[in-house]
Amino acid sequence: MSEQTGAPAEGAQNPEATQGDPADKPLGPNGEKALKSEREARAAAEKQAAELKAQLDQIEAANLSELERAQRAAQEAQSQLAEITRQNLRNSVALAKGVPADLVEFLTGESEQEISAKAEVLMARLSAPTSPKPDPSQGAGSGAAKGSAADQFAEFFNSQLGG
Repeated sequence: MSEQTGAPAEGAQNPEATQGDPADKPLGPNGEKALKSEREARAAAEKQAAELKAQLDQIEAANLSELERAQRAAQEAQSQLAEITRQNLRNSVALAKGVPADLVEFLTGESEQEISAKAEVLMARLSAPTSPKPDPSQGAGSGAAKGSAADQFAEFFNSQLGG
């Protein structure tokens, strides 16, 4: 068996000396110059990449906003189409049921059946008699009238003259 010693094994690197440490200076002046220019080029490339990413983000935002505008316009067009369809349906039912034009706005509902039912109720209310029914408990007579108005006048006249 081998004995373990405090010395590192052959071919093993010294853990205290890592790449880029100042203790590791085998490059020389030309190597250091190349390393410096490489680091500057990397910094410039990272800066340019960041700028290009910012431009790409702006373009994507513009495209996204165009897409959002197109979606909003499509939604507005769909809602306008739905409203026009509803108005057309209401007007066609009103025309078929004979509802006056100034009362069409009172027809509500989502389906043709709902609007038609409201139109029938509205027309029933419009054709209902507007004068009240006579109240038989009011007035001067008790019960049914005795003949025509001329007969009643003649009877009244005769009763007043004494005859």
